[in-house]
Amino acid sequence: MALIKSLAIEKEFSYRTYYLTMRQEQNLTLATVELFARALEISVAELLLPPAVLEPSMKRLDVQQIKDNIARAINGFRSRKDMMKKDVADLIGISTVTYYKIEQGQQNLTLAIIGMIAKGLGVPTAALLLGRVPKR
Repeated sequence: MALIKSLAIEKEFSYRTYYLTMRQEQNLTLATVELFARALEISVAELLLPPAVLEPSMKRLDVQQIKDNIARAINGFRSRKDMMKKDVADLIGISTVTYYKIEQGQQNLTLAIIGMIAKGLGVPTAALLLGRVPKR
């Protein structure tokens, strides 16, 4: 309840969003995850990544750095698989314009889209969040 109150005070979050999120009926954006992290006084990375892969330096990652990591990783994975941007967009069912924005780190991503991209490219979601592209 304190989480709801702190977010409601900031007028950045509704009880409905919190409720649907807790019931797993809300497709969270990275911006919403950032609000949760701030209210819980932890990093965005601590909410998104399993403790096993979370290194101390990763706790400083902010939403823009995560979007940049995702952009770098999907560009690298897509290139290694010799796929065009349109091919990946079609594969995961989003518009090419939205995909271009994602690959430029300019799109407020939902966790569902991040998961769809990872699945479509056949890579772990954590690899996208951390911007890790394996060497050839």
